[in-house]
Amino acid sequence: MSSKRRRSSDERQPSEPLLKRVRTRDHLDFLSGLSDELLIRILHNLPLETLLLCQQISHRFYILAGDSQIWKNLYYDRFVLPRALRIPGIRMSHTDDVLRFSSRKSKWLDENSLVNRVDGKKTNWKRQYRLRHNWSNGACGIQEIRVADQSSIPSMLVKLAERVVVAADKERGLRAWDTKEKVLIATCGLDKDIVPTCLAIDDQDSVEKSLEISIGFLDGGWAIWSLDITKREFTQLYKHPASSNGRLSAVAFANPYVLTITEGQLLSLYTLKSKPPDHEAAELVKEYFVSQPKDTQQPHLLASLKSHTCWPPLSLSLRSTSTTLIASIAYSLPTYLSGYTVGLQELHLDLSTSTITLSRLASALPTGFHSLSPSSSSPSSGTSSPRTDLRNNEIDTTRPTNLSYAHPYILATHPDNTLTLYLCTSTTTSLSLSRGTKLWGHTSSISSADITARGKAVSVSGRGNEMRVWELEGASASSKRRRWDAERSVRVQQREKDDDHESDHAAEDGKKRWVGFDDEIVIVLAEKGDGQALVVYDFT
Repeated sequence: MSSKRRRSSDERQPSEPLLKRVRTRDHLDFLSGLSDELLIRILHNLPLETLLLCQQISHRFYILAGDSQIWKNLYYDRFVLPRALRIPGIRMSHTDDVLRFSSRKSKWLDENSLVNRVDGKKTNWKRQYRLRHNWSNGACGIQEIRVADQSSIPSMLVKLAERVVVAADKERGLRAWDTKEKVLIATCGLDKDIVPTCLAIDDQDSVEKSLEISIGFLDGGWAIWSLDITKREFTQLYKHPASSNGRLSAVAFANPYVLTITEGQLLSLYTLKSKPPDHEAAELVKEYFVSQPKDTQQPHLLASLKSHTCWPPLSLSLRSTSTTLIASIAYSLPTYLSGYTVGLQELHLDLSTSTITLSRLASALPTGFHSLSPSSSSPSSGTSSPRTDLRNNEIDTTRPTNLSYAHPYILATHPDNTLTLYLCTSTTTSLSLSRGTKLWGHTSSISSADITARGKAVSVSGRGNEMRVWELEGASASSKRRRWDAERSVRVQQREKDDDHESDHAAEDGKKRWVGFDDEIVIVLAEKGDGQALVVYDFT
């Protein structure tokens, strides 16, 4: 039997090239062959739930369903258009075209900064939609920044600006935290026996990566610091000497103007320097402080007014037009036999001459106001029933415990777990305040509340874990409804899945002292045991 001979490699047959697997398309698949432009047009008409499901089909559909123009349209339809229809006069004063989504003609109100960004970057509309969706549902992640191992007396002062939290107290001085990284970025000690009593941050268009801070003291003095976020350091720019007028209870700062009020209701408006040429106004503010000798940095007192009718709590504000600076003070006001209401005073300053041109007052009718005259009907209640007495506990429930003013809104909190919203109307010829709109929803005493000029507000209970987000724009437009219940607000709740498990109970227990917020986060100052912490509610 002949042995088998092994075939050499040279004698082997050449192997045939491997063929790629041919993908066969299902005969019912009518979409894969369409262009991206047509598919985006189709996805543009799908509801949100279906659009999210389409992102799970394939990598191609994930990219197409996340197209910025699709989410820009969804954002406009859900958040911008309803707001435009809610504001009185918007629909009547514009054609219907601007109230429909269009990349060029849509009416974006004050959210136009998202469409035409000054930094040249493109807005991530899907992220922006998710952010607003989380706000509307009260869904957020919660983290905690420990700031003190013991409580401070008086209480620590806290403000939030540009994702930076600034705090001041007697023991630890001036400090700043980055809320994104949750780290301490700068500290600065205060002079001995200096007790801070009020704090303000200049929220104008400030120099990039820099904040300017004003602090009022127990001895009547005040000072200004600059925070360089990049260099992580504070620099003291000016310190005003102590005053015999007493403790400062509130301060507002819009460089180069400072507005202060003492515990004895002495209101003072200062300018820190002479007005520079217009083209230098924004750039030279900080350079002026640094370059000038200490003895030349004396502020000029523009106006000083003594009030005998302003009662705490108070809220100061500075805002400007092209020709005028408007200094405002919102205050609580006792009324005869009718409890408390709120009042507002405005000082108009001519920017070209730095002189006061106008001062005017306004007050709102108190809740439950009744005329003392039996023959005349009350303008607020429409009833002719006289009222000659009011119990002390009724008076106590009407007195505001906290005031937040951001033109045109004034938001007051009360001991009976309610809030009251007032709308301010300021024109060239008149100043008026609407009747208060009662807000219900909290189940315990409200310790602090904050409102923005857009009508968005956040309120927090003094104890427990109750915080509410309010959309109040247009709430004072209707005279038929003077009471809004919890449907106008949403209770903030932590997400079920949070990466930081240690923060699951960060916001529980402890007494809440202060609340502030921006477009992405809410900051609450809470006291726990002997320590203090900043609780960060992140809606991103």
